[in-house]
Amino acid sequence: MSRTTSRLLLPYASCLVVVLALLPLEGEVDLVEVAIALGLQGAAAVRLAAAQRLGSRAWMRILCLVAFLASIALLRDGVGPTAGFGPLVFLPVMWAALERRRGELIVALAGIALIYAVPILVAGAPQYPATGWRGGALLLVVATALGFSVLSLVERLRVEVDHSTAIIGAMSEGFALTRNGEIVAVNPALCAITGFSEAELLGCRPPFPFWPADRLAESGARLREIVAAGGGEFELLLARRDGTRFPAEIAAVATDLGDGSRGFLNTVRDITERREHEDAMRRHAEQLAAIADVVRVVGHSDPLEARQTICTTALALCDGAHAVGLWEPGADGGLVTTATRPESARSYRIPADHREHGARVVMETGEPLFVADAAASPHCDRRLMQLLQARSVLFCPIADAGGVRGALAIAWPEPLAGLSEGDDLLVGVLTGEAALAMQRADLLGRLDELTRTDELTGLPNRRAWDELLTHELAAARRHDQPLSVAMLDLDFFKHYNDQNGHLAGDHLLRHAAHAWLHNLRATDVLARWGGEEFALLLPGCDATHAAVLVDRLRGTLPDGVTFSAGVSCTDGTAAPRTLVDAADQALYLAKANGRDRVVVG
Repeated sequence: MSRTTSRLLLPYASCLVVVLALLPLEGEVDLVEVAIALGLQGAAAVRLAAAQRLGSRAWMRILCLVAFLASIALLRDGVGPTAGFGPLVFLPVMWAALERRRGELIVALAGIALIYAVPILVAGAPQYPATGWRGGALLLVVATALGFSVLSLVERLRVEVDHSTAIIGAMSEGFALTRNGEIVAVNPALCAITGFSEAELLGCRPPFPFWPADRLAESGARLREIVAAGGGEFELLLARRDGTRFPAEIAAVATDLGDGSRGFLNTVRDITERREHEDAMRRHAEQLAAIADVVRVVGHSDPLEARQTICTTALALCDGAHAVGLWEPGADGGLVTTATRPESARSYRIPADHREHGARVVMETGEPLFVADAAASPHCDRRLMQLLQARSVLFCPIADAGGVRGALAIAWPEPLAGLSEGDDLLVGVLTGEAALAMQRADLLGRLDELTRTDELTGLPNRRAWDELLTHELAAARRHDQPLSVAMLDLDFFKHYNDQNGHLAGDHLLRHAAHAWLHNLRATDVLARWGGEEFALLLPGCDATHAAVLVDRLRGTLPDGVTFSAGVSCTDGTAAPRTLVDAADQALYLAKANGRDRVVVG
């Protein structure tokens, strides 16, 4: 039964009760006509109750309308035209107007005209005098004006309702109208968002079906806050019919529904995409900050610590990673670790003929290599597994404009299906910065080496000698071992230069350095002190053995060139300058005593 039908049925039933109550009990009443009239009105009531079922049958509606009008005519004739039942003719007029049935309205008006005109023309006076046409005409005019006015108003209201329904239906946001906490209207978008049908939502009261079961208390408390505040905008986690959850933005606006009830117009917007966009922007900002950190940390690191800094930064960037190794080419064509995290006391080598190793592969291809299952991969050998304790490994080339300098291996203790987009980006930035840092470290290392190396002979210079002497004195003191120092000076070197030229002199100095190095122990340190003078550091060697060792160097020089030497010794307690001065004083004595000899000071 439609809502309009229900509203019409109540006044109709009320009129029928009044008709029964006003039927006269005395006088000339045709009971048969009255009975037929009441029967016809009962049939009309049945039609009213079955409005939805009979709505598409126009002939049935007109038939019921004619029956109702006939019942009014019978009542007037059976009881008398002065009984006052004439105004019942307004009921079919209102019915047709409210139902927006223009044809039925015309039928009703035509029926009213017949109800008043036919009795005057057929029966006539005295029951239906000719003067009765005035009242009939007036009633017809009022019914016509009332009927078409109501029809126009209803059509206008219907158009506005259709416009509102179309707008609400076209909304991409969900819409729900609640009255006293009950959902009384929803739009298709809300059904699409939540997965619940209109029938499942209409009539629902809190807790609503789209509230997550484990958050009913939170959702209810938020609803009460909004109701108490008279509306507002808020965010709430909602659940779809299939159980999936989504964040929603809800705007609730209080409204007066005109019937004394309190209502809220609620707009529901699924903000999953917005949240994902916000999360993506936040991750992007975090990645930019991380990139800046990588550039700052690696780019400004101590060159001597650059490789360890690279490994430390790689661990910090990759979630879950627990070990990192840095491989670089070795002198034998293989690869060797130059830094690891955690630090390892020993280096690990990859033979030159091991072509499948992941570090070797990325250095040859210049492309990253991700190994999901390290144990089953030919790119990860036993040594690598021992070094990194890895289940999954990422190998990355470290390259610059000059080519690939090395390979970085990042290991995870748990198997991974792949590298995340963020980690992949950051590792790419890291390897780029790592190449620059390693290049800078190597250049500075080379520069430092040059500042400590004699350009002519390739031996440590005096600056390097001072550092080495301090270090060896501390070692001798710590291990209670002797340490000897010898100062060697080529005899008559100025005369050799003047006679043979400076190029020959330079050649002699290089020859002396090479010949003496060939006859010294691996632990001994030969340095060029300056000019034709050399300094020799002999760890673990006392003065006597030092003199023998230095004397063994005699006869190694070409063209009969000789040298003089002075030796001093300490147990590590002497100051560096004191030890050198003692050897230098012994050298002075050797020269003073005829040269070509070794003197112990």
